[in-house]
This record gives sequence, structure tokens and C-alpha cells, in this order.
Amino acid sequence: MNDIMRYIIKRLLIGILVVLFVTVLIFGIMQAMPGNPVDLMVDTRVSAEKVEEIKAEWGLDKPPVVQYFYWLGNILRGNFGMSISLKQNVSDLILQRLPYTLLLTGAALVIEYLLAIPLGLLAAVRKNKITDKALTITTVVLWSMPPFWLGVLLMLVFSIHLNILPLSGYSGFASLILPALTLSLPALAQIFRLTRSEVLDVMDEKYVTTAYAKGITDKKILVRHVLRNALIPVTVMFFLSLPWLIGGAVVVENVFAWPGMGQLLWKGIAKQDFVIVQGIVFVITILTVICNIIGDMISGILDPRIRLE
Repeated sequence: MNDIMRYIIKRLLIGILVVLFVTVLIFGIMQAMPGNPVDLMVDTRVSAEKVEEIKAEWGLDKPPVVQYFYWLGNILRGNFGMSISLKQNVSDLILQRLPYTLLLTGAALVIEYLLAIPLGLLAAVRKNKITDKALTITTVVLWSMPPFWLGVLLMLVFSIHLNILPLSGYSGFASLILPALTLSLPALAQIFRLTRSEVLDVMDEKYVTTAYAKGITDKKILVRHVLRNALIPVTVMFFLSLPWLIGGAVVVENVFAWPGMGQLLWKGIAKQDFVIVQGIVFVITILTVICNIIGDMISGILDPRIRLE
């Protein structure tokens, strides 16, 4: 137990350092962008004195280092600040958008794994045959597709030509299908290749050969011996892929006008609303650190050969 606690504490400390580094990095990038959000907020006819007054009101007249530590102090107290462009509390904005982003990423994860695992198993069993080659080529093509292009293609086929699914926005389950497919299909190739590779490795193990020698049926061997052990890294990847899907949702949400954090982040970048950008990136970073720790712990639980030391 002591070893486990030391490992968790160590990972948490590393995670805190990662979060701090990301906050400094994103703050520096936003500060380095040309112009400032006040210029986008006010008309060109507004006097310079009024502009300076607005900057002072939002704390933009202070040095960047002071702004950063003021913002970080508020974050540690749970205050994400006030949006410059929307005049709303960023915490409230994120809480409003977060469920939609989690719904989209959750649906994408389900689609991704429900398709990738059986297809990877099938490709491994049919190694070097036409089924294996066809599945491999298909997943590589999907992996190479930019999400925004795939999203537009799906909209063109299913929304415009066939008119069977909503084009954009959120209006119930049907409107979730196209964004979830757009987000999951490119990532499906990674899980497919990992499943196929792990299944092939496990099938070469001596205990699998012994199981065949005992006369156990192919189905029982694949389920009880092969797939059970091959899914250990795939299960870990489930947690590690969640932050990447949330990051990829930024593009997908804008293509489909999905009311999630990604669309809000895009608007924040366009309007140089660094309070929104920093808040959303902070949330995504926290989710990434948590998912990495959970993934490592799950791998240790599923595979006794892994030692936390």
C-alpha cells in the first residue's frame, strides 16, 4: 500500500507541474498574439482614454506576470474569471458547455471501441488474408482523413443528399450521430491496430499453444486466453484517448455547430478572450492528467506483472 500511495503522490506532483507548465505556455501564447481583446470590443471611434479605462477595469493594464499570478490565484480558488467578450463568468460558461462535450466524446469512445476491438480481433485471426488487408487499408484511410473534411463529407451525404440526419446543432440523439462518427472514425485506426497487434502477440504465447493442445475450442481460447490478455493495453488506451478526443472535439464541434467547450474555445481564440481560452485549456489539462493516472493504475490492476516501482 505504501508503494501505491508513493506512486500516486509522485504522479500527482508530476501532474501539478504539467498543469502549471501548460498554464504558463497558453498564457504566454495569448499574450504574444497581436492586438488585444479590448480593441475587438470597442469601436475605433472610442477615445484612447476610454480604452485605457476599460483595460484598467479588466486588469489588462498590469504587466503580464502580474496578470498571470492574479489569474492563477483566482483559479486555485475556483474562480475562472469573467469573459471579456461575453461578459459572463467563465466557470458558468464551461459548466454549461461541458456536458455536451462529454456527451460527444463519450459517444465517440463507445463507437470507436465497439468497432475497433472486434475488427482488430477479426484481422488478427485472418492475418495476411484479404479480410485483414481490407480492414487495414480502410482504417489507414480513415486515420489519414482530417476531421473537418470527414465531417463535411458526412454532412454532404447523410444530411444534404439523403436528408436522414440533422445538419448541425443539437436537437436530440439523431444530431449526435454525425459528430460522434466524425470524431471516432479517424481514431478508430489506432485502437484497431493496437488490438490486432496485441492479439497476434498473445496468440504466439506458450499458454495459448498449450490450450490448443488440450483440445479447447477456438472460441474459448480467443475469449478466455487471447482477448482477455490482449485487451489490457487497449483498456489503458481507453482512458488515455479521452483527452485527445476532447481536444479533437474543438474542430468537430465547430464543423457541426455543436454547443460544447470546443466551440466556446474557438470563439475565445477568435476574439482573443484569453480568460475563456485559459479556463478551457486548464480544464482539458486537468482531465488529461487525471486520465493518465487512472490509465496507469488500471494497467497495474489488470496486469499483475506490472509493478508500480
